[in-house]
Amino acid sequence: MKNLPLSIFAIITTLIFSSCSKEETTFLEEPSSELFGKVVLSRDASGAYTMDLETNNNVASSITSNHKANSLAIDLYSDTGASEQNISETMSTGSDDRFSVNLNNTITSRTSKLTIFDKEIQFSKTEEEDHLTSYSVVDNGDNTYDLNFTVDASIEVDFTQDEASGEYMIHLEPGAGTQTDYTVTFNREEGENLQILFRNYYPSEDGRSTTGSKDKPRIWVD
Repeated sequence: MKNLPLSIFAIITTLIFSSCSKEETTFLEEPSSELFGKVVLSRDASGAYTMDLETNNNVASSITSNHKANSLAIDLYSDTGASEQNISETMSTGSDDRFSVNLNNTITSRTSKLTIFDKEIQFSKTEEEDHLTSYSVVDNGDNTYDLNFTVDASIEVDFTQDEASGEYMIHLEPGAGTQTDYTVTFNREEGENLQILFRNYYPSEDGRSTTGSKDKPRIWVD
């Protein structure tokens, strides 16, 4: 595992001092391109997932469900005169602990697959909860992804990247954290995968160290 570049931490530090409730940073430069629509996957405080599709004017969409694969296929295409829309679909990770949203933008010939790995709330009542209050990941339609998340009170948050896999890791550990809301922007290089993992740490029985951890949720984009 390796720490993120020093410049990333400099941005994070600056924003912590400038705001006590919101932290924003970016891992890579954000490319400029004309946007036609974006997908937002969010988990609320109850553990329920929702997919929101937002399209611009003159852009239409079709959504197809594949219940066997627990996935949605979204096609965006030109449609002169079409008004901007916001379409919501309830999602569930189900017993397989995952679901996928496949986006096919026929206007830009861009495709992406966004997969969430997480324990379905109804199957995880006996397990220790993660330290996230809620989160959302936004596919902006231009290979940039905004990750917004809120953590429980006093949770300390640290950002690293696994040297072998390239996976971004967000460490959540009980402590003396004062920040609760975070926004991070990632850029996925064309043809590359983007992997983001929340790692939750839990106190040991004697309360003196954090010996246990749980990796959830996990976000993959390919």
